[in-house]
Amino acid sequence: MRPFARDPDFWRLVGYAVPIGVFAGLAGLAFVSVVKLGTDLIWPEDLALGFFDGEPWWIAMTAGAGLLVGLLRVWMRVPQDPSGALASIQEARVDWRTAPQTVLVSAVSLIGGASLGPFDAGTRSGGAFGEWISERRDLPEEMRQVNTLSGITGGVGGLLTSPFISTLLVSEIARPRSDRYYAILIPNLVAAFFGFFVFFATVGPGFLQLFEVPGYDVAEWHFFMAIALGALAALLAVLLGTSIMTVRRAVRPLAERPVLLTTFGGIALGVIGVAFPLTLASGKEQLTGAIEMADSLGATLLVGIVLAKIVAMAISLGTGFIGGPVMPSLFIGGSAGLAVHQIFPDLPLGLTFSCLLVALAGATLKAPFSLVLLVVFTVGLGPIEAAPAGVAVLTAYLLTSGLGLLGTPSAEPAGPDDRLHVAFRDGDGPSPPSSGEGQV
Repeated sequence: MRPFARDPDFWRLVGYAVPIGVFAGLAGLAFVSVVKLGTDLIWPEDLALGFFDGEPWWIAMTAGAGLLVGLLRVWMRVPQDPSGALASIQEARVDWRTAPQTVLVSAVSLIGGASLGPFDAGTRSGGAFGEWISERRDLPEEMRQVNTLSGITGGVGGLLTSPFISTLLVSEIARPRSDRYYAILIPNLVAAFFGFFVFFATVGPGFLQLFEVPGYDVAEWHFFMAIALGALAALLAVLLGTSIMTVRRAVRPLAERPVLLTTFGGIALGVIGVAFPLTLASGKEQLTGAIEMADSLGATLLVGIVLAKIVAMAISLGTGFIGGPVMPSLFIGGSAGLAVHQIFPDLPLGLTFSCLLVALAGATLKAPFSLVLLVVFTVGLGPIEAAPAGVAVLTAYLLTSGLGLLGTPSAEPAGPDDRLHVAFRDGDGPSPPSSGEGQV
């Protein structure tokens, strides 16, 4: 077999990766800028943190956002079940014809306070451009798949401001064939670098060093505690999946009335937001506030926030709002880590926060290795301090995947709600491929 670097098609893909990565970075930057502008205009700069500290008008705001989301979905004919970011990565396919409308609805969802993040829009925008340029150039199927993944990786590289983490994350979810691994990985990494450069040159480090928690001296017993924290993350992941399934089943009678469905969903999000203000929006800024005010919030309120965020995320995904699951999952895990530290103050905050921050997301996204790197970059832990977090991620991943707590990929479900892991497909997307290996 000829080495991939001597194949002219490989170099064509590297060439395509440059404009695809630039476009993905610009599209992602435009999206987060619009969401930030809209959020700053509508919502107070400093959200209240305490129980029932929210304002009653928030319910009207989220209800209005739900109404607008429903009207836009009907008017622009957004698919009822658009493939979410995770499904798009696994299938290496994004429908570029419906992507602009879906991204617009996602922006309205996030501005309106839905408990979702920008991951869906970032992957959809870049992937759609890779898909479009491949179709215009009439490229073969394998090249189209690589270009789509390059666009997705470019968007994620910008959002995370880390080309290496984004490339590894997409690679773990997509699971490309081993005989083509580097032929796919390198164009993806090139696109991720250009997407990262657009963000870094404009807004700086962004996601890096985002959460500041005190460092700690690692002791041997911390690794055993990391196993327990990973088991807790697995339990929360199952609770999250069960909640999403429950909401979807409960709203099935309203499936043919999308405007009413999203409006009811907005009202529910507003009520939860009034009771637990930190549950509004994706959770990025809210988690930073929770870290700073953890002592005054206390263990009981933090536990309530974790449970309320799980319900809010389930309602957001189940009632027609569009967005990604990554940042809300990090919020749930990080807040759970703060609560555990409040309950057991002898456990270092850096241990509990870092372990649960990424263990829950690692279990739900099925990407343990990239999530270990994520805690190093976002919390700023050293390699030794990050080792317990790695143990927690692997524990949560093995408990949910190895023991089938979130379903197994060996059999197709009878319906979209019959396996827990289907619940984590943001945007109500389809279930993952039935084989253990990706389709790329």
